[in-house]
Amino acid sequence: MPGIDECLLEAMRLPGARGAAVVDWTSGLALGTVGDAPGGDHETTAAEAAELARLAAEHRAFAPEEGADWSEGTCPVEDLIIANRDSYHLLRFVPTTFDSSVFLHLWLARTEGNLALARIRLGEMAARLVVG
Repeated sequence: MPGIDECLLEAMRLPGARGAAVVDWTSGLALGTVGDAPGGDHETTAAEAAELARLAAEHRAFAPEEGADWSEGTCPVEDLIIANRDSYHLLRFVPTTFDSSVFLHLWLARTEGNLALARIRLGEMAARLVVG
């Protein structure tokens, strides 16, 4: 099972990857980063992405109709996709044995990136990631 560094290096091998991070959305802190950061600052990006993650994870409007709570200890949201003119941001929630407050943030160039492939691979990485 890969740790944070191995997972981030694997994420950077995806086509179009500009940067990646593992973020604790409760604190907004980056647990690990690699590559570039939007705006040039990984810590600011982590804090801002954590705000989005918290919003999606804690509000029932974004949860599935059935099982719309945290009863099984997992986040009711799988991932978030933000698209802008030149890139994609994919935030994938990581199931953990403690509070599931960690997500992977992948920043992809829109012209070189493959969003569908990135979503599948990030899901696989999140399932294998060992945090803690």
